[in-house]
Amino acid sequence: MSNGEAGLQQKRHGGLMGPVVLITIGVLFLIGKLGLGYSFHQLWPVLLIVIGLVKLFEFMRPRNEGGGS
Repeated sequence: MSNGEAGLQQKRHGGLMGPVVLITIGVLFLIGKLGLGYSFHQLWPVLLIVIGLVKLFEFMRPRNEGGGS
């Protein structure tokens, strides 16, 4: 596998953090807007938990570094 192919594989499988963080922030703001009794400043620690879980998932996920198709 060439360096370009390896980089493409990393982008396809390793770019999970950005979308998850954006979705989490959006959900936290939505909860505040819906008037469910919480606001972003009360729920922001959830963002840290989600980031930690994503990092743990990325660390534990098996890497396919060998050859192949």
